[in-house]
Amino acid sequence: LTSSDVGVFVGIEVSGLRGGSEAMMSVFSTSGGALSIASGRLSYTLGLVGPCYSLDTACSSALAALHICSSAVNGGEECQDGVGIGTKILSEAVNIATSVAGMTSSRGRCHTFDQRANGYCRGEGCGAFVLCSSAEDESEATL
Repeated sequence: LTSSDVGVFVGIEVSGLRGGSEAMMSVFSTSGGALSIASGRLSYTLGLVGPCYSLDTACSSALAALHICSSAVNGGEECQDGVGIGTKILSEAVNIATSVAGMTSSRGRCHTFDQRANGYCRGEGCGAFVLCSSAEDESEATL
């Protein structure tokens, strides 16, 4: 993969997890905790030379990353292939805040497009994808 024209697209949202005391700060706190650096770190580690995008659009971050990756690969202007990750990590503080604000379902269940709906439910998740541009033969399409 080294020097491959592969883009990295990361949909990431981890609000509420970056708190802490100054005593816990280190030289790695800024780069390790900055969401904007996630895609670049992955690209650098794998030796890729395509574009890097780190996206935080809250609950839709993974879908936004997939969309931008698809546009970059299918347009053929930004990169040949693309890899992506979407992740959502919850924090206790945000869960409490959304509950107190009355945003989450009191029943602990979503009733989408139903008159019983009374809020939303939060959940964690992670997924990954690989998008390859059209190849002349199937053997070229393997990343």
